[in-house]
Amino acid sequence: MNKNIEHYIFHKEHFLDEEYCKNCIKELGKDEWKQHDWYHYKTNSFNAMSGNNEPETIKPGCSPKVEKINKFIIQKLHSIILEYVESFKFDWFSEWSGYSSLKFIRYSPDQTMKNHCDHIHSLFDGERKGVPVLSIIGVLNNNYEGGELIMLEDKKIDTKQGDLLIFPSNFLYPHEITPVTKGVRYSYISWVW
Repeated sequence: MNKNIEHYIFHKEHFLDEEYCKNCIKELGKDEWKQHDWYHYKTNSFNAMSGNNEPETIKPGCSPKVEKINKFIIQKLHSIILEYVESFKFDWFSEWSGYSSLKFIRYSPDQTMKNHCDHIHSLFDGERKGVPVLSIIGVLNNNYEGGELIMLEDKKIDTKQGDLLIFPSNFLYPHEITPVTKGVRYSYISWVW
């Protein structure tokens, strides 16, 4: 087992091709976006950690076109998750129960995602049981400034259009998106349990 936690950050370049990403952004732009909020289990409430600087999100089920994008990417994700898990050859971690539908995120200028770790309570509604074990971040464009992905408090992860990251969903992997300074950043996220 590798003791360097950076070893468990998997960067898949060109997971989606450039043309597909452009078409996704075009279709997502036609849908309704809502301000991102954070669930706090202690108070059983939602709020915006960054106030008006939270990005906007679209969850699946909003429109047939968003559902179509979600379905296509989700189907492609299965083999990449399998590649990631099998690469470690851990006999104690060889499979997973499922993964969430995608949440699309749009960052306009000054919008940011504060440093956090992924303890996603909202995935589990009583029918699904588990804890998130892997986080997935996909990038749909790179024609913006700022909006950098920072992991482990100071490691900048250089991603390009179509790239995908997978990493453990626990307190050892804090991550954030710095404020976008120019243009609009589009990405998506999912969690594996």
